[in-house]
Amino acid sequence: MKKLMILMATCCLVFASCNKKAKEEPLQTPEQQEMSEKQKQRMQDREDWVSWENLTDERKAELLNKSKAAYDKQKAAQEEREARKAKFEEAMANWDNLSLDERRAAFELIYPSRPESKGECKDEDKCSQEGDKPCDKEKK
Repeated sequence: MKKLMILMATCCLVFASCNKKAKEEPLQTPEQQEMSEKQKQRMQDREDWVSWENLTDERKAELLNKSKAAYDKQKAAQEEREARKAKFEEAMANWDNLSLDERRAAFELIYPSRPESKGECKDEDKCSQEGDKPCDKEKK
């Protein structure tokens, strides 16, 4: 009987400790895991950039290609903003001849994130891989 009591107490302790460990580990969604992987990759890229001399030529080329892609993306966004600004300035110069809808459209060129506009999402990490943007899903 005494052995049975000891065995039962041991089982209770084992189950209690296993249950506690399961509760301590937070569950992550696939998006959170993916974001963590992206952050890890960015950190690794920064570390590799600092230790350039120790890298293989393939890794150096990879880092340079990533940097070039980021630069191209930023430059394209800047050119897009400049084109919208030029259209906006043109509309402002012709303000008195514009209809109310044309005036509003001019401001939507320069302020696409206004709630009343059809602005695009700014955070690409939150956009899904299919191209749908969270703000588009909210409007549906």
